[in-house]
Amino acid sequence: MIENIDDKKDIGLILDCKRAMAMDNIPFPDIEEERKRFWEKQKQIRSSVNEVRCDESVKMRRLKRWCIAASVAAILFLGLFLGVFFYQPSVVQVQVFAADESAVDPKLNFGDVTYVIKEETPDRQLYAHGIVATRKSIDLSAKKTSVLPLQEQLQTLTTPCGQDYTVTLSDGTTVLLNAASQLVFPDVFVKEQRIVYLKGEAYFDVASDKEHPFIVKTDYFETAVLGTKFNVRSYSKIDAHVTLLEGKVTVTNDKTESLILESGEQVTLSENGKLEKQVVDTYPYLEWQKGYFYFDNVSLIEIMQELGRWYNVDVVFENDEMIDYKMHFVASRTESLMYAIRNLNALGIFYVTLDGNRIIIQ
Repeated sequence: MIENIDDKKDIGLILDCKRAMAMDNIPFPDIEEERKRFWEKQKQIRSSVNEVRCDESVKMRRLKRWCIAASVAAILFLGLFLGVFFYQPSVVQVQVFAADESAVDPKLNFGDVTYVIKEETPDRQLYAHGIVATRKSIDLSAKKTSVLPLQEQLQTLTTPCGQDYTVTLSDGTTVLLNAASQLVFPDVFVKEQRIVYLKGEAYFDVASDKEHPFIVKTDYFETAVLGTKFNVRSYSKIDAHVTLLEGKVTVTNDKTESLILESGEQVTLSENGKLEKQVVDTYPYLEWQKGYFYFDNVSLIEIMQELGRWYNVDVVFENDEMIDYKMHFVASRTESLMYAIRNLNALGIFYVTLDGNRIIIQ
């Protein structure tokens, strides 16, 4: 036994021999197997590292995407907020009548001079020419003389918005000229035909004279009579017409053969410029002479144009769907514009406001 040996060197020698003998009994390791085992372990390590890196990469991509989405959402929210804050809804406005700021008083062009008729008493300068003219009427019947001039001297009477005007011509014919209208006539009729020119609207009570037909010329047609009562409207070709109240008249233009009207009939201008005849109720065409707005089954745009013309204000439609809405409406022309607006709003169909010099239909 090793424990019984006193010499330590001997003991060390004996142990060395035992280790040597043990080494001979241990098989030598397979180098190829050890190499494969080493590289398999390295792959496992790299795979684990890659998985960790992949997870981190996915997390980073997800984080970037979330940041981008959050940024876009923030920008959209900010844009929406600023849009709501600064947005002013766009309204399509349709202006159907524009006021004439220059139209204040009736004007009479006599010769080369323009007379603005402001007074209720006769104008002295015109009176010197044999013309009795006030703010409301003009009378040329006093200009009849035994010796007629060789030529007619034309005069032009222009009425402003909000005023109608009565004209008594030299032959005794009476003309009631509506607001924003113009009548051109001679101071004395000396030709075979009594010719006047009209823009706008007028009611004629023609003095009978079979030898000298009375003719009213407009931009769209002309009306010939011997002696009768009729209404002519020619503000625009959209609503141009002749309405006969009494007697007979002949209406013609360059696109239509002459049409003969009898009492209660009307000639209108079609879109192609031709004349068309129909039977109408003449009552609405007389009411403006009595101081009333009278509309029966008439579109709102026509009503508002008439109000704009009379009160000399712009008319704007913000609700263009109501332009062609037809209705019945009556109001006094002597009342204020606000009175007419209140009556329109009382219908509860649309809303009308007055903004400065503009009527707005909403």
